[in-house]
Amino acid sequence: MKNKKCALFIVITLSIMTLVACRGDNEENKNSTSDINQNQQVEDNIKNTVTKVKGRRKEFIERLDNIQEELNALPEKKDSDKGSTNAMKSYYGKAYEMYDEELNDIYALLKQELSPEVMENLKAEQLKWIKEKEEKANKEMKKYEGGTFELVSNYVSLYESTKERCYELVNQYMTD
Repeated sequence: MKNKKCALFIVITLSIMTLVACRGDNEENKNSTSDINQNQQVEDNIKNTVTKVKGRRKEFIERLDNIQEELNALPEKKDSDKGSTNAMKSYYGKAYEMYDEELNDIYALLKQELSPEVMENLKAEQLKWIKEKEEKANKEMKKYEGGTFELVSNYVSLYESTKERCYELVNQYMTD
């Protein structure tokens, strides 16, 4: 009888130990499953991060090139090349407006297509660029302050900076 009680006690103890061990394995499995799910979510977020707009680079490069061709065909271009201040103001003012409009179109597309995280960085970069562009234009104007070339220098600077920025954004954030 004593042996039966001892055997029963051992069986019960082993059963309890097995249950406790199984429960621990179950908790470990839950944690592993949770880790796997978290890792999968991180991988999915990385896969869903859009850093470039696909298939639009060539289109936008052509659009930018066409702007310059259109500008080169303007009557003001010839007079501007001859040094006429009024023609230069008109030509470079128009050139700046056209590239600025295109820059806004490029930025709108990027805002629509890029991931929010990427766009957040681009927005900060763009604000910094705007400040630098304006500072550069003001610096150029001060060189000719009070002279007839003051506004021309402003438009030339804005035009060059904006044109360059258009190409930068297309090449950095778009692919063929």
